[in-house]
Order: sequence, then structure tokens, then C-alpha cells
Amino acid sequence: MKIIWLTFFILIFVFSTFAQEAQKFDEIGDTSCEDYLNRMAEVVAILRFDQTTKVYLLIYEGKEQRYNARKDKSEILLPAYGSAKARIRSIKKFFKVHQQESLLERIVFVEAGFREELTVEFWQVPLGAPSPKPTPTLTKMKYRKGKPKEFCISCYC
Repeated sequence: MKIIWLTFFILIFVFSTFAQEAQKFDEIGDTSCEDYLNRMAEVVAILRFDQTTKVYLLIYEGKEQRYNARKDKSEILLPAYGSAKARIRSIKKFFKVHQQESLLERIVFVEAGFREELTVEFWQVPLGAPSPKPTPTLTKMKYRKGKPKEFCISCYC
């Protein structure tokens, strides 16, 4: 009987130490085009390196930084309605333009709610691991008038 219990506890220990879980590998806010392109290249590299992993992108709507040409300075503004969807479109466009469309099958986009500032979390999720849970910090968001912007509007990515 002791051998059965000992074997049972050893198996539990072995399986728990090798259990895989989702890992957050990056987080960005409202960033420059160059920084955004570097992050997308990192996602491509992860998906190419491990064929069984998925990447979850949790996108939180929040205040965004915009350049005001009339005042010649950057301002923090409320987001336009649908800014998370605009960021998702931008990311999908990146993969299509760079002939990486097949990798989109392993990217899960999550409109994760609201935070004080725009945030995108990058999660690597091994096969069989549970998906990451969103952690919004706000329950509601005020919006400004206007169209939401994508990540990279100044270049053709």
C-alpha cells in the first residue's frame, strides 16, 4: 500500500513540474511604428520556432497619445470607439503584407476590456495550456469623437 501511495505522489510531482502554462512575454502601450514592427517580428519568430504554440494578444482600450500639429506637442486623449478593433486590423494587415498570413491561425485576439492607457499584452500559450485571463482595471471607458487609429498609419505594413 505504501508503494502505491509513493508512486501516486511521485506521478503528481512529475506531472506538476512539467505542466505548461501561458507566459506573458511582452507588453506595449501606444507605441511608435518602429517599436510595433519589432514586436510583430518577435511574434513571427516565436510562432515559427514552436509550431505547437499559440500567441494570445490581449488588447485593452485606454487613453492614447496623439501628436497635435497645431500645438506642436503630444497629448493624451481618450480613445475613439472601436480602437481595440482598429489595432487588431493593423496587426492582421501586418501579417498579410509580410506574407505571414498562415501564422494568423495561431494568433488569438482578445478585446480584453479597459485600462487607464492603451495596453497590448503578448502571451505565449503552449499546446494544452489554459488561455490567459484578461485583467482590466476599469469597468467603463469614455470615448472621444473620431475614427480609431491603427498602430502603424505612417507606413505600409
